[in-house]
Amino acid sequence: MTTRYGIDAPYGAFGFIFLALLYAAATLCGMIPPYWGWLTGTLFLLLGLWMLLYSTAIKLLHRHRILALSGLKPDMKVLDIGTGRGLLAIAAAQKGADVSAIDKWSGWDLGGNGRDAFEKNRRAERAPEIDLYDGLAQDMPFPDETFDLVISHFVVHNISGRKERERAIAEMVRVLKPGGTLAVSDIKNTSQYREILEENGFQTRTYSFYYTFPFSKLIIAVRTPVGTGRSIC
Repeated sequence: MTTRYGIDAPYGAFGFIFLALLYAAATLCGMIPPYWGWLTGTLFLLLGLWMLLYSTAIKLLHRHRILALSGLKPDMKVLDIGTGRGLLAIAAAQKGADVSAIDKWSGWDLGGNGRDAFEKNRRAERAPEIDLYDGLAQDMPFPDETFDLVISHFVVHNISGRKERERAIAEMVRVLKPGGTLAVSDIKNTSQYREILEENGFQTRTYSFYYTFPFSKLIIAVRTPVGTGRSIC
């Protein structure tokens, strides 16, 4: 277990634990009936601990599952969008891919987020050099049809507004080479992403995961001839 890759939604994880302590204190003081107090406090505690377990252990294994399902191969040109502290980008580089990564480096979405943390992790895992960029998923500084594989993990749902999320997906499509693969992992709005991709001629398949926090889905999308896109769940 390690906090090297940060705590996802740190305010949420520690908020749940704080609520658990409040319920325990209120129950002990007789302010809440014991049954409901201990039950609710235990639920909040389990949620907070699950978030911490996901951030410190589960996601380190889950990243390899995402890359395997994405069809990652050595020498692919890969873009990791919303890379954070490098969870997917570093693993892809270790597997021999030519990796670029972009982020706006938000500390709200990931504890200790930043370029320095990314580089520290890359060096710790002895991964090759990775090209880092500052920017938004909705407006990326890459030419059209640049990458063989574009990946995004727990990123797009943080973008406010359906139109802005559509812009982000459109940008991912723009920078993807013909015949390339787009892999979008997220905790909500996945039906929206899939709809946009299929309308743009992608064939999609969806995987569900019940060990992540929260539960998540991974959409793997490959462009097909116009009019033949369909969903395989």
